[in-house]
Amino acid sequence: MRRILLSLLLVSSAALADDMADANRYLMANEFGKALPLYTRLANAGNADAQFRLGEMVWFGDGTPQDLEAARRWFEKSAAGGNADAREALAALERRKTRGGEIAYWTGQYDGADLRSGQFACPSPVIPAVSTTNADVGATRTAIEGWRICYNGFVANLNATAPIAKRIPADVLDMMTPREIESARTHIESVYRTVLTRSERDADTVKRQQLAWESATGRYVKEENERTERATREETRLIVDNQRRQMEQLRTFNPPPPPAPVAPSNSGR
Repeated sequence: MRRILLSLLLVSSAALADDMADANRYLMANEFGKALPLYTRLANAGNADAQFRLGEMVWFGDGTPQDLEAARRWFEKSAAGGNADAREALAALERRKTRGGEIAYWTGQYDGADLRSGQFACPSPVIPAVSTTNADVGATRTAIEGWRICYNGFVANLNATAPIAKRIPADVLDMMTPREIESARTHIESVYRTVLTRSERDADTVKRQQLAWESATGRYVKEENERTERATREETRLIVDNQRRQMEQLRTFNPPPPPAPVAPSNSGR
């Protein structure tokens, strides 16, 4: 009798293992309608792994309405059966009670203000219409270069923080459902596009102002050089003309005749 009972147990265990493998396969394929009844049967039979998976499906709303309390009960049973993942899931559910606002923040309230603040604020440089002194040219070039360095740092930070896993704290991600994570990803990507579009528009404005400034300043320098050259030529011409007149005056100069000698006086005789 014991041998027959043992055989029945082995067959039953093998069948349960096959059902678990099938359920996992269906879950991976997102065939929730096929996975759910298998996990439910296995979970009711006391399978801790199935209880955990069923808890996840109920939590995430996969193939069944979302029910956090039901998910909690299945996680508690699974954790009691020794499933470590279930214990972590219970901790995540506890965090949702006090930190649920963070989920709402990342799925719809985040505005990307941190991307353009502090060292990445990058205010546009003040570029005059034209610079008329070397000091002004140097100050303007310094301001433009400072903005360029800041802007490149902003772009590098934007690229480095773009993956959702780098934006949302890990302990917040752990308490989010896949749908919430997808919602957060969509929202964050939209925010990033908005921030990037605005920054590119600002950068284009700076570049246009810089080109206009360089063109106007170049024209001013050219005109000023030409004016200085004309003034120098005129000054040289005046000096040469003056020297020529002086030479002409010297050549045509007729000195007056010397005065007649004065005869000695006879009054003393």
